[in-house]
Amino acid sequence: MSEEYDEREGPHLTKARLEALSDGIFAFAMTLLVISINLPDKATLVQSNAFALHTLISLYSAFYHYVLAFLILAAFWVSQHIQFHSIRAPDKIFIWINLITLMFVALLPFSTSFNGSFTNVPVAAMVFQANLFALGMGMSCQWWYATCHHRLAEPSLTPSYIRRMTAHNLIVPAVSLFCILVDLTGITWSSIFYLTLPPIEYIVQRIYG
Repeated sequence: MSEEYDEREGPHLTKARLEALSDGIFAFAMTLLVISINLPDKATLVQSNAFALHTLISLYSAFYHYVLAFLILAAFWVSQHIQFHSIRAPDKIFIWINLITLMFVALLPFSTSFNGSFTNVPVAAMVFQANLFALGMGMSCQWWYATCHHRLAEPSLTPSYIRRMTAHNLIVPAVSLFCILVDLTGITWSSIFYLTLPPIEYIVQRIYG
């Protein structure tokens, strides 16, 4: 069955149905990220090795943000599956938190392209950071709602595991917020701080075991 029935609230979407929707949106967004790499208008008009190489090098920022956004989305996708594995069944509030989170997933190709097109404009960088901040907070809200007093969480989840995942979910929003503050100073290369995500995650793993 694709739906579950609750006598008080009526039919509910199953966890599998919600996972399928999430997988589809994540896959679509990760595929669309390639639109952040735009060739210059005259790229096809000048047919030479030198110009082709110059064009490829000039796209370094777009390639960097494409790879960065793809890997971060991949990490969010993994976290999403861990969350779904840890809950019994979604209720209406969890479903809507998830849908709002997926809205920011679908928005990431635009913010990545926008940032790549305005490489020296702090506002463009802030749009990208704000998108990642909202996405990360959405994931955090999902986890908090599901695990608060074990509302939707599996009984086997330990308090230490819940705390570790809570800290893990807040890593990207914390780095994004820091990057936004850096952008406010006029610096446009703040996204380089996302390269600190792996060591920060390692430290969190060590702290929470």
